[in-house]
Amino acid sequence: MKSIQYHKRCRHSAAVLVAAVMVIFLAGCGQDETMSTGAEVQTGETSDTTDHSTTQENSESEDSAATQENAEPADSEAVQENTESGQKNTPDVQIDIDNETRQQLTAELLEENEMDASVVEPGRSTAGCTFELPEGFEESQDVDDLYVTARYPLDTSMIYYEVLDGDISLQLMTEEQFREQAEADFHLQYGEDIKLEIDSFENVKVDGYPALRIMCHYEADGIRITQLEYLINADKTYVITYSQTSDYDWMEEYEVSAATIRVK
Repeated sequence: MKSIQYHKRCRHSAAVLVAAVMVIFLAGCGQDETMSTGAEVQTGETSDTTDHSTTQENSESEDSAATQENAEPADSEAVQENTESGQKNTPDVQIDIDNETRQQLTAELLEENEMDASVVEPGRSTAGCTFELPEGFEESQDVDDLYVTARYPLDTSMIYYEVLDGDISLQLMTEEQFREQAEADFHLQYGEDIKLEIDSFENVKVDGYPALRIMCHYEADGIRITQLEYLINADKTYVITYSQTSDYDWMEEYEVSAATIRVK
């Protein structure tokens, strides 16, 4: 029973970390982007003026004076304080950024940071990734593109392969952004704070394509989980996650498998 519980937890944790990465990808994908800004929006109204009788003017003056006297000074003070401090309550403005502009900005950032800008080049087309499984692994009967050990569920080490929409800004993701997103997803899933430790975060090339290689570990429900993850930035985003618990060590075999990754 304990080993089955281990399997459920570890498999679930692996999926959570992949989901964390997916959120980061999807935040940059799509044909249109929106940005939120605090720019002030000014609106005005015009109306026609009409003549009023002296009686109406006097009545309005009296009503205005009475209203001003009854107004709470706190409101006036609050308005004055906000005005003096320069603080204004303004709605956010949504600015649309088309895909062409987004690609141009991304290309400029990649060049400024001396990073591979091939991802913005047109005409690239890939069909997927291949890689050799470590000896003792086989395809899961329950989940597509999930590979488990022959001793599963006693040994819950696993390899997960996923294809996502392309994200040209993937290479600009930082170690801190990756950590924050993963921990936020952990909190949503487990209802508690789980700290992700990143052992290495590298920009690499996989079969000629820019990629991120991330080694990390965390502890969930008292189980330490270590993951080696490759995020390949082609016209699609390919994610290959090698995962193990502290009970078994497949990392050497995982490294050998990762060296065989090919983009078709």
